[in-house]
Amino acid sequence: LNQKFYISQSKKTIIMSHLRSETMQLFQLTVPKDDAWSVANILGSMSAAHFIDLNKNEQPFDLPYTSRIKMCDDAERKLNFLIQECKDNRIRVNKPVSGENFEELIKVVRQQRNVAMDLLFDNLDTEISNLEQFVSQQSKSL
Repeated sequence: LNQKFYISQSKKTIIMSHLRSETMQLFQLTVPKDDAWSVANILGSMSAAHFIDLNKNEQPFDLPYTSRIKMCDDAERKLNFLIQECKDNRIRVNKPVSGENFEELIKVVRQQRNVAMDLLFDNLDTEISNLEQFVSQQSKSL
């Protein structure tokens, strides 16, 4: 995986940093495919990286992560169905308090399931699919 990105020299949190350009440096990073998930996650958690799309001229269906994006869209659809069923049946669903809280919850789930971060989505997707199937069958039998 060969990726270019900019890193902000200051991690300003004031609003002005979002309205004006900050001094940036361009880096090109080559990462083994197996490490791409964790490296992108670390860079994303820094809140100081801006990735450059090196595939602007490629058709979206030719890109390596297109099938993964479709899987995410499908998982989101399943989750929305389950959330709606919970609302319809007056079952409370608690959202994470913040992004940081969500990241902590993900770490806990990953540790409980004892799976690598890059395999966690597949693990959760299987569970979500099974839950969707179960809830659909239960709804039909009512």
